Amino acid sequence: MNALRVIAAAFRLQLAITRRSPGHLMILLTSPLFSVIFLSLVMNGQRPGALVNGVLAPGLIGLWLMSLDLAASIIEEERWGGRMELLVASLTPVSLVVFGRIGVVILAGALTFFESWLVAVVGFGADVPLERPGVFVVSILATCFAMAGTATLLAAVFIKSRALHVFQNALTYPFYILGGVLVPVALLPGWLEPVSRVVFLSWSADLLRGSMSGDLPDAWPAWIAVTAGLGAAALVTGFLLINRIIDQSRETAHVGHS
Repeated sequence: MNALRVIAAAFRLQLAITRRSPGHLMILLTSPLFSVIFLSLVMNGQRPGALVNGVLAPGLIGLWLMSLDLAASIIEEERWGGRMELLVASLTPVSLVVFGRIGVVILAGALTFFESWLVAVVGFGADVPLERPGVFVVSILATCFAMAGTATLLAAVFIKSRALHVFQNALTYPFYILGGVLVPVALLPGWLEPVSRVVFLSWSADLLRGSMSGDLPDAWPAWIAVTAGLGAAALVTGFLLINRIIDQSRETAHVGHS
């Protein structure tokens, strides 16, 4: 089956599931609360750029939490819904199904950025800058792609895990720090920067900040390429792992935990 057709079918499946059980979109209800917390902290500060950080942080946190939630639950949903056995038996590329389903929710999760902006403007009366709207939109798209690719990789890692919620919880706050979600990577200890640059969030956070404040380097297209490249690397690795695991399941006729 054509790869795009599989992804499109998975996209439609997730839309139908989300309409009936919108649990994955709960972050859209909690994200404004994060916005209130962060904006309350930065509105009284004097540091330049603090407002931009306070607006962006809830959106990035919301997307990352949504990715972890999807990565931890999507395969289990297929198992409990009785679809996993059908997928394995039909020879459908499960990796494409996972990516297609994740993509729907990640794109919907991008609304957290709009929610954060709305809270800042309406709730706090803030004048939120957006100096480079075109770059901002492209950065959001690159971030969503990288987020979906990373979630696909995590889903592959979580397939065989019996303690996936332990790993899921462990991947929250360290990535907020390494990704420069609220505090820019440049303000972190120098020895952390090489580690941070392996995390796509650090590139996308800097891109989004720069596009809002107008403080963008001439090399910003390379930053977008790095963000998308890290996402693509995670996606390809996730595809390879999922395909390998599914091939083993077909050989052993077993789709549960090993």
